[in-house]
Parts: sequence; C-alpha cells; structure tokens
Amino acid sequence: MKIAFFFDNNAHEGRDLRHVTDGNPGMAATPYLFFLTGHLLSVRDNGLAVTILLTRRMTFADGVQVQLVGSMTDAYRYCGENGIDYLVIKHSDDYCRAIGCLTNTRHTRFIIWCHNFVSFSSLSAYARSPLVARLITVGREQADAYRDHRAFLKTDWIYNCIESRMFNEKAVALTPNHERGPVVTYIGAVIPGKGFHLLAKAWPDVLRQVPDAQLYVIGNGLLYGDKVELGPWKLAEKRYEASFMKYLTKDGQLLPGVHLMGILGEEKFDVLAKTKVGVPNPSGLTETFCNSAVEMQLMGAVIASKRCIGYMDTVKCGRLVDSPSQLADCIVGELQSSSDDYAHTRQAIIDNFSQDVVIRQWEELFCEALPQGRRLHDLLPLVNGDFELKRWKERMRSLKEHYPSLYAFIPSLAFLTEGWKALKWACYKRVMLR
Repeated sequence: MKIAFFFDNNAHEGRDLRHVTDGNPGMAATPYLFFLTGHLLSVRDNGLAVTILLTRRMTFADGVQVQLVGSMTDAYRYCGENGIDYLVIKHSDDYCRAIGCLTNTRHTRFIIWCHNFVSFSSLSAYARSPLVARLITVGREQADAYRDHRAFLKTDWIYNCIESRMFNEKAVALTPNHERGPVVTYIGAVIPGKGFHLLAKAWPDVLRQVPDAQLYVIGNGLLYGDKVELGPWKLAEKRYEASFMKYLTKDGQLLPGVHLMGILGEEKFDVLAKTKVGVPNPSGLTETFCNSAVEMQLMGAVIASKRCIGYMDTVKCGRLVDSPSQLADCIVGELQSSSDDYAHTRQAIIDNFSQDVVIRQWEELFCEALPQGRRLHDLLPLVNGDFELKRWKERMRSLKEHYPSLYAFIPSLAFLTEGWKALKWACYKRVMLR
C-alpha cells in the first residue's frame, strides 16, 4: 500500500528532522506529529510505502521519501499520478472546501487527521464526500463529541505519540513530586485560544497563599509561526499581552518568581524536571489532546487545568476543574499536596501514548481496518457518559443506526455543546480583544 502525508511547512522551512524521534525541536505539536508519524511509518518494516509531501525543503533521515509540492491540491494530483492509495492531511475548513471542488476521478482517498475541532459544515461535507475514507481524531473524547453525527460513521481515533526519549528512565534523574519546590509551569502558544490569560489572572491569588511560588512560561505568541507584533514583554500579540500582564507585573517590573522563557527545544525538560504543577491551556477550549500535558506528567509534574475533551484523555494525575474561578485554588491544592503516584502515571502514559503503541495503530489502520472496512476501536462500552450529553448522543446514534433517514432530520446534539462553547469564546474575544 502507498500512503502520503501532506503538510504545508512554510513556517518551518529548513528544519533538520533527522532525529525527529528524539524530541520536538521547538515547533507546534501538529507539524511535529505529521513529520514524526511519517518518519516512523517510513522506517518500520510494515509493507507501507510512505511519502512525505511538503511545500518547503526540510532535512529528514535516510530512507524517508520526501517530495515538494505547491499546495494540498497539488499533493492530491501527485498522489493520483503516482498510484498512492491514501493521502493524510490535517483538517482545516479551507482544505475541506478544496476537497469539495475535486472530482472523484483518481484512485487516492483522503484520511483527515483532526488535530483541531471540526466545524459542522466541514463534518457534513466530509460525511458526504466519497473522497474521504476516514476522519482520525487525536483522542476518544474528541471522536465521541460527534457521536450522533453522520460523520461519526467514518470517524475513528488514534492518540498522539510522545518522543521515545521521554520514556527512557535514564534520560533524567527525576526528583519526586512531593520533594519539589512550588514551581508552576505553562507550556504552549501564548494566544487567546490557549488561555494563558486565565493563569495570569489567577497568579496573584496563588501568591497570596503560596508567597514563594515560581511561574515559568515556556512559549510565546510566535510558536505557530504567526507573523504578529509582540508586546513589550515579547510574550504575546500586543493587545492580548496588555490584557493580562497587569497581573504579572508591578511598577513596570515582572513580579519576583515570574520567568518568561520564550520558545524552547529540549531545554524545556530542565524546567519540567523541577516543575511541581503543570498548567497547560487553562481554558480547555481548543484542546483536543495536549502533548504538553503528557510531557509534564512524564517529567514528574501533576496537572491543574480545566475539565475538557483533550485533558480527559491525557491527564492521568492532578485535578481538572469546571470553572476558571477555581483555577487558583486548584493550583494551590496541588502545590501543597504530598501525594505522588508517578509510577502508575508513567505506565499509563506508556500504554497509551508511546511511539510503538501509536504507530502500530496507524499500521493497523492502513493494513487491516481500511481494507476490511472496520473500525480500530469498539463503539462500546461508553466512557464518561455524563460529559457533554454523551449518554444522550449515544442513544441518538443507536437510533439513527437503526433508522438512517433520521440523520437528515435530527441534528447532532453536539450543536448544543459545541454551540455553547463557541458562544463563550465569542464573548471572551469581544470583551478582551476589542
């Protein structure tokens, strides 16, 4: 079988990815995982012929087939001309519209890898398109969000994987969590959708209860390659930075204990090795998985953040809250906790997110599930049935399975759950970024 992975890498031209399995060299998770997965499938003995299609040059290890193309539609044309069976692309509404303009005259079919949430118009378009073979979400909870939508008939999930060096017990001598100082760390893009402003707003309350707490911020507003004008602290887009820096400064100076680290590569592990509490995206609004949460836990930190789709799959130790108003108390509670269950957490992460486990699922997808027309995962038993109307979504899915015509008349209950989140997000942007 011939497969290809396409990624528009204009923002990452010239990167050296010969050692991509050793760690993320400082790019966002989505491009890194495209390159890592393409590399791993290329070098394993699995009967797959893999090509990585890029828009700009990058350096890969020997044995990895790379081809330059101009765009996603050029990638599709290349695949048709070279007999490639499946083309893996990330979901975007633009790509979805482009697929709708393609004619079904080629052998190649699409695998849509959904690293972000999918709009309802795109879900419906994917469900209708004969060119789309599967939608692969990055977690069980993300797939279940659309459980009673027609697109769920094409949907399955494969977790993201973590670089192999993270599982090497000799890679770093970890201090037990209960022996660490009061260090709190945020990793990620400092943009509105990643919720750093919520942590900044909570920080004065944390300091009132834990005066010697330290805050490390890894990342900035340029992590995704966006061309924006950063504010004076070089942390975020100018207006967004101004909306929250009042909580982290006094008299024009950073509060003692606040460390703005910028974008880091492997140096981030030095910070994580002393982190007691990790706070990835505390809004939870855009999280489908969150590699940072997994990395933090592997390095011995516990998580304090928002209960959401991504974290319900990936957070194995720590606490998830239902409201941002609870964040400060959540962080303080974890800073003051003396419990430590690292061995259990580490094993759970290995069992779910290690490269070997995840890549074997990709191989099963291409070599068995797609040719046999079956799913990778059973639909039942249902997990977290009380979350976002999921139990009701399952009842509607079962009903529509028996009476498929109902898909045309009864909308997915996700219209309610996702609509509510969209409303909250719109209100935030109106208030904070006007």
